[in-house]
Amino acid sequence: MLTMMYAEDALQKQLASQTFLLAIENDTVVSYAGFEVKEKGILKLHKLYLLPQTQGKGYGKALIDQVANMAQAQGCSCLELNVNRHNKALGFYQKNGFVIVKEEDIAIGEGFWMNDYVMQKSLV
Repeated sequence: MLTMMYAEDALQKQLASQTFLLAIENDTVVSYAGFEVKEKGILKLHKLYLLPQTQGKGYGKALIDQVANMAQAQGCSCLELNVNRHNKALGFYQKNGFVIVKEEDIAIGEGFWMNDYVMQKSLV
């Protein structure tokens, strides 16, 4: 998965199609979010990553809130994301208003699968 999704050419494509927000603490990027409008009214949050030592400091919530504001400004009524069904971030997303809407199993090649929940947060 890392090779496929984070290879230089894959990252270049993501930079061309997604918007990225950075959270910076003391001149260091400590978290970021990557997103794009995917369907009418739905903004897809593709990435939300934080340095482990910054978890619990409010950066994740601040990024979600900022993405939600930007989504509403673009006429979106919903944020959507995928999260692995066993990822400890699931509770964080639920605490921030996301609900599970379905399960999705995505083949990523060479016999590997992403076993995700699709979650949505209403902005209305």
